[in-house]
Amino acid sequence: MSKNIAIIGAGLSGLTAAHALKDAASITLFDKSRGVGGRMSTRYAGDYEFDHGAQFFTARDPRFQNAVEIAIEQGLVAPWNGRAFYKKDTGLEPDTGGDRFVAVPRMNSWAKSMAEGLDISLGARVSRLLRADGQWNLQFEDGQMKGGFDAVISAVPSVQAEALLPADFSAMEAIKATKMDACFALMIGLDQGHDFGWDSLRVNDNVNDWLAVNSSKPGRNEHVTTLMIHSAAEWSNAHANADRAWVQAEMEASASRICGIDISAAPHRVLHRWLYASVSASPRQGALHDPALNVTACGDWCLGGRVEGAYLSGLAAADNILSNA
Repeated sequence: MSKNIAIIGAGLSGLTAAHALKDAASITLFDKSRGVGGRMSTRYAGDYEFDHGAQFFTARDPRFQNAVEIAIEQGLVAPWNGRAFYKKDTGLEPDTGGDRFVAVPRMNSWAKSMAEGLDISLGARVSRLLRADGQWNLQFEDGQMKGGFDAVISAVPSVQAEALLPADFSAMEAIKATKMDACFALMIGLDQGHDFGWDSLRVNDNVNDWLAVNSSKPGRNEHVTTLMIHSAAEWSNAHANADRAWVQAEMEASASRICGIDISAAPHRVLHRWLYASVSASPRQGALHDPALNVTACGDWCLGGRVEGAYLSGLAAADNILSNA
């Protein structure tokens, strides 16, 4: 068994892999961000709070269903029984995509609980992997090094994995063939309560494709109305590097037409860009493992995206290491 394992990325995939391996190896996680959870994240601004990454998750695989059930018992996850619709030319149609769940009281709460007791270095951006004497050394953006790792798990978006992993990684072509799409997340805080007649709404107007009343989720602040707006993938890709003020104005104009109020008049309006959000081309493998190098790549992108995919990919990464011990 590899005794010392580095996991790069402390999102759900990396945290899941760490938990699956922690009793069999020494695990150290590194993440470039200030907190854990990846896109299971929450942004705060006074009384306003926004799940500006993953909005909710479903559970179809029995392994993830079991994890969700345990998290519900622990008070970390709850069903979101919001009014969900598709906006069609003929009106609103129910969105019956299955039971929805959210972490409580924030989307990052589950990840924070999973991180407890793990050895995690935050604000640590790994820039390079170096192999010497059969072990891996991690070089960080600030020039520091940490070494002596028998195996490495990369739990970062595919584009970042491609840049980080060795060129001779056996599944590099599968990583290169993966396509992740950008997404702009527009956070709107209203100064008074507002009922739109829906809690989540899928639309198709070429700019935005999903709106949600974040304050309708269990455990959130019900005394204010917060609205999360996500831009459409194709539009986001085309304008990923466009002027942010223009992007925000376009999204606000679209949302105003959909919501029937002037979104640009809201007292709180903040835009965030996710360069790697949804997945439109995926390897459709649990994880990508190179036994010769003792390197594994995992992430939601391995299984087509979604929170469930991130969890299952983390399990697969751990299984690959355990089975090749």
